Amino acid sequence: MAEQSPEQYRTEQEHFWAGKFGSDYIERNRGEAMVASNLAFFSRALRQARGIDSCLEFGANIGLNLRAIRQLLPGASLSAIEINPDAAKLCRQWFDSNGGGDL
Repeated sequence: MAEQSPEQYRTEQEHFWAGKFGSDYIERNRGEAMVASNLAFFSRALRQARGIDSCLEFGANIGLNLRAIRQLLPGASLSAIEINPDAAKLCRQWFDSNGGGDL
């Protein structure tokens, strides 16, 4: 995935997340401990929910929230939007090796 030029971003925040900060964020926020924490959060948050068959995450980074949701809702269709090309690549790799999803 090619990085977009700064002119292609509408806001300073998009440029910020698509660049070095967003790539560095990957390393600061990854690992099984993060997935476990997300799993605990989403199991509480979704406890009363019924009939969820899809989930779209905006700003998914490498997909840690979606990994937790996949465990809780294994039949749900998952989708992600991610502006950082490094994070999007890792999210795509996870999707491809864990039941698919749209990115």
